[in-house]
Amino acid sequence: MSDLMKGVIKGVKKEIQYFADVALKSGAIHVGKELANVTRDVNQPSELNLETISNALKSGIMATGQELMTTGLERVKATSPQDQKKSKASKKST
Repeated sequence: MSDLMKGVIKGVKKEIQYFADVALKSGAIHVGKELANVTRDVNQPSELNLETISNALKSGIMATGQELMTTGLERVKATSPQDQKKSKASKKST
């Protein structure tokens, strides 16, 4: 395997690990906040049912997805112009 391919695979692995870490942390935070919002008002009638919990989980997961997309776009924009030129050059040579 060429050094270029090893470098690409190593870079992809690093990004996957980074996003997995961000997803776990962000997901736990967002889902926790949504579940806390459901149970915040102690005086409300006891309407904490499966649908309410499910909606809170969905909202937390959606917020996590949006945050991951934003993070991914920021990382792409932050890629140095040299890295982008190398990527384009390697695509042209294949």
